[in-house]
Order: sequence, then C-alpha cells, then structure tokens
Amino acid sequence: MQFVPADPMKPVVLFLASVLGLALLGWALFTRVILADGWQWGDLLLFASFALLFGYLCFGFCHAAFGFFSRRRPAVRKPDSEGEHDGEGRVAIVMPVYNEPVERVMQGLEATFNSVLEEADGTYFDLFILSDSTKVRKWVEEKEAWLRWLQRSGLDTRIFYRHRNHNTGRKAGNVADFCNEYGDRYDFMVVLDADSVMTGETLVELRRRMNANPRLGLLQTVPRLVGASSFYGRLQQFSNRVYGGLFLSGLSYWQGEGGNFWGHNAIIRMKAFKECCGLPLLPGPGGLGGEILSHDFVEAGLLRAKGWEVRLAEDLAGSYEEGPQSLIEAARRDRRWCEGNLQHSTFLLSKGLRQRTRIHLANGILGYLSSPLWLVLIVLSLLVLGNRGEGPPGGDGVALLLLLYTVALLLVPKLLCFVDLALDREEVAKYGGRSRVFAGGILETFSSILLAPINMVFHTQFVIAALLGCKVRWDAQNRDAEGTSWEEAWTVHRAHLFVGLGLQLLAVFTSGWTGFLFTLPVTLPLVFSPFLSVCTSRPSQTRLLATPEELSPPPEVASALRPAKSSPLDDSYWIRRMLIEPPLHIAHLAGTPPTGRQERDAKLIEKVYRNGPSVLSEEEKTYLLQSRDCLEEIHLAIWQTPKRELPKVWRRRGDFPAAA
Repeated sequence: MQFVPADPMKPVVLFLASVLGLALLGWALFTRVILADGWQWGDLLLFASFALLFGYLCFGFCHAAFGFFSRRRPAVRKPDSEGEHDGEGRVAIVMPVYNEPVERVMQGLEATFNSVLEEADGTYFDLFILSDSTKVRKWVEEKEAWLRWLQRSGLDTRIFYRHRNHNTGRKAGNVADFCNEYGDRYDFMVVLDADSVMTGETLVELRRRMNANPRLGLLQTVPRLVGASSFYGRLQQFSNRVYGGLFLSGLSYWQGEGGNFWGHNAIIRMKAFKECCGLPLLPGPGGLGGEILSHDFVEAGLLRAKGWEVRLAEDLAGSYEEGPQSLIEAARRDRRWCEGNLQHSTFLLSKGLRQRTRIHLANGILGYLSSPLWLVLIVLSLLVLGNRGEGPPGGDGVALLLLLYTVALLLVPKLLCFVDLALDREEVAKYGGRSRVFAGGILETFSSILLAPINMVFHTQFVIAALLGCKVRWDAQNRDAEGTSWEEAWTVHRAHLFVGLGLQLLAVFTSGWTGFLFTLPVTLPLVFSPFLSVCTSRPSQTRLLATPEELSPPPEVASALRPAKSSPLDDSYWIRRMLIEPPLHIAHLAGTPPTGRQERDAKLIEKVYRNGPSVLSEEEKTYLLQSRDCLEEIHLAIWQTPKRELPKVWRRRGDFPAAA
C-alpha cells in the first residue's frame, strides 16, 4: 500500500526540489573543476553536456530515495477497491498480435483467461485476439489455434478473434478499431502484449478499483519479467525484480494521479479512451513524422488533459511479461522506442497538457538523448581539458570529490533496493536468502558497467538515424534465447569497436596514457563488444540471478511458458486445412467480409483447385484468404466433387489434417 499525501502537488514540488538541490551541488563542483585554469568557449559546451546528464542522474537517484522513504510512511487512505465498487463493469481483455509465435501467444492467453474464470467475478470478462498478422501462415495458424481453444472450452461466446486485412495505425490503430467496433459493449479494456500474462486475482482487483473510482481513466500495473534463459535476459530479469519495485514506488509517490501508460498490462476506461485518445499523424517525413510509435505516453497525456486520473498500481503483483534475450534484440526494441520517444518532442509544449505529463515526456526523450550527450561529454573532456595539459578531471581534490559524489548517486539507489529487500524477510527468502541476492547484485552491477558503453553507442546511432529521417520497421520481437552468432555480432558491433578504438587514440593524443586509462572503462567494453554480445546471449543457469518467479513460478506463468510446439509445415499446409476442414473454413469466413466477384477470381480458383495453394505467390495467398467468394467456391468444389474425380492434391480430404 502506498503513501498518498493530502496535497497532490506537494510530492511533485518536493521531488523536483530535491533533484534540483542535488544537481546544483554537482554543477557547482564541475564548474570549479573546469574553471580552475581559466575559462574557454569549449567549457560552455562541456558544462551544458554535464549539466543535462548530471540532472538526469539526480532524477533517477531521487526515485530510489523517495521510494525507500515512502515505503516507510503510513498510508493515509485505503486502496480504491476497499471502497464502494458496485456496477456492471464489463471488461474486454484484448491482445493485439503481429506475426507472433502462435503457440506461445495462445498459451499465455489461456493461462490468463483460465485464471480469470476461476474468480467469482470472472463472468464480467471476455477476451479478444486482435490480429494484424501479415504472414499467411501466422494468420491461418492463429485461427486454427483459436478454434481448437473454443472446441476444448466451449467458450465461443466469451473468446473472439478478429483479423485486419490492412494494419493501418499499427498497434494503436488495431486497438482503436476494436474500440470503435466493440467499445459500446464494455466498460473497461485490459490491453495485453503478445508476451503478457496476468493472474485472475489481479485482473479482478483492477476492475474493482476502476468501479470504485469513476474518475480513474487508466490503471497501469507493473509487469515483472519472466521466462529468461540467456545470461543477458536473466540479468534484465533480476534487475527488474530487485530494483524495479523501489524505483516505481518513488515514481508513484510524485506522479500520483498524473501517471503514465506503458502500452500493455493496464486497464483502461473505455469511455475515457474513446473520448480522448484519437491520435494524429505527425507532420513531416522521416523518422519523427507520420504515425506515433510510442503512442502510450501520448494517450496517458490526453487522458490527463481531459481530467481523467492515470495511476500506477505498484502494489499489485500478478502481472508479467517477457524481455529480450540478447543485447542485439534489446537494441532492436530500443530502436523503435527511441524514435517514438523522440517524436514526443512535438508534444512537449502542446497546450492543455498537465505538467506531470510534460515531465514524463521529457524523461522519455532524455532517456535516449543522454547517450549522445555522454559520448559528447567524453570527447569534449579529452579535447578541452586535455589540451590544457591537465588531462581528464581527477587530479585535484574537487575533481575527486565530484567523482565520489557521482559514484554515490549511481550506487546508493541499488544499495537502497537491497536494504529494502533485506528488511522483508519473507520476500528475500524467495530469492534464496540475503547473501545470494547481494552476490547477484554485485554480478549485475559489474555486468551493467560493461554493457553501458555499448548501449551508449547503440542509442547514439538510433538518435542520429531518427534525426536523419530513417524510419523504423515494425517487426515481431524475438523472445527466444537462440544466441547471437559471431557473424551477426561482428556486423552489428563493428561500429562500436571502431568507436572504442577511436576514443582510445584521441585519449592518447590529447592526454597521453593518463587519458588512455581514464577512458578505459568506456573503450574496453566497446572494443570487446562482439565478444560480450555473443557470450551474454548464451543460455545461463547461474542461481545468483534467480528471481522468485523463476524458483517458484506462479501457475499462470508456468502454464504460459511451458515448451511450445513448433510446426515445420509451411503456409500452404495451413491454407489447405482451412479450405478442407469445415469448422476452420467457417471460422475463417466469419471474419471475412464479402468482397464481390473480381476479374482475377476465376483464374485463381482454377489454379488452386488444380494444383493446391503451394503454387501461389505470397501475394496470391494473401488475396485468396481475403476473398470470401474464392474460398467458398473452392471449398464447395472440394467436397461436392466425387473423390475419384478430384485433383490429386485434394484426394486426402477425409483424413486431413494429416500432411499429404
């Protein structure tokens, strides 16, 4: 239960004042360092870079500090769900999918929905699979898996599937189309990601809180990472579990009802979302124009602008997701997030936005701009201070004090997280004890130091690409620990290696061996980035990074993450099944609107009937699946023609789905 102050603006003022106070001390120390030998024009650029980075560091520190102390303050009100919560409150659980692993998606959905059905209020929930899949095999496989689920469960009035032929607006457009089509039937909507799992207890509690507070527009849960098997994935999973709670308590403290949306594992009031969250196309071509990629931040801001509350349910467990399993996969995800967050610069000064929304947007932007700023700071430090003959900072008492102050701001938040965890004996026992958690923290800290420069260069590349107008592709995320190959590692990381070597040469040229040693913590990981990328992508079983969900998985997580069956069959197999099997055929037609007879249909029907779908191009397969007339005519021809007169490809219709 979180501390809730009587004055909602007091925490924001106190938090920002603390950030400013800490930052002013660092700025003053840095000013003394760079002005010790007189002022130069380069000092201005150096200070500007440092000021932004140090302020951002203080912002992060205060989240941990305020989270630690807010957890030790008594709550002054009960959670919303303990108040009145009468009302119908029907809930649609929606999962947008896009070319995802079908078995894993269905296992997660089944685990989530079965858990809801076990709750007394489970009757208020329905489930929708919203497919934007463009790959023919995924499309038909999704429908086949959905149909099998209905046949097993008998929940044909509770579980629905819808496929869009044109994925306009990507995920945001998919959800918007659902709201326009089905929104009037439901009071609330729970948005899941393709790897999301939630417990029925948590979903029911979210519904209760929404019913209890009619001004609550969105309630975001805190997803815990699960399912990691690589060293990199387990590193992120451990960090998320150990550090996330305290930082998010600090976030919840100052944001109050002015919270944020992370795109999934949240419940949304349907009326508020439809009223407020229509998204515009951003003007201009290139990386910062067009569709809004990180639409979730903007949607939260629009809800707040209309007076709706957006809160963080940081006290609720039972919300899970998977993370990337390698450094390269994480970078691919960050590439999308970077462009989306930089687009938020368009909204920073928009009229009507609340101030806490602007803080969220600015924080997201600086989260990626901090990387090029860090790189600029390193280069300027070498050029400006090195050319004075001083070398990089570190030679006098003030510089040493600044260094110790910076290290404290970096490490004390982690220490507070371990202290907070150690004070909860029941919770720390779930990790295997205090010593194991502390040892895992040392391993995580050392690993993060090695990976930070690599992410710095990644994010710098992404920022430059976005500013140059390079648009990001929309692809499904790979969440399997397949491991990074040496070839891929060299292709992706060779730029990092060259940046590392370049910084080393610059350091030696401007500051001699002192500069070389000063930059070594940054340049060494960059030079060895291909090696680090490959090694951290490999499976790891070290118990030092174990989390409670890994050691004792909740039933929903265990069910969702059980090994999924992979089918080696191609999309022609799935199309044949859909054309032959009446239940699958009928289910597909139910979501396929009439298109009318087209000129190409007769030739396409004859081609498929004589040779089967394997002879079709990808474009022809897609057209076929969208043509109700073609599908019906081929299906009828297969079943109305005597078996001996059928083309060979269809003669095993009776014992399908055995592969012919």
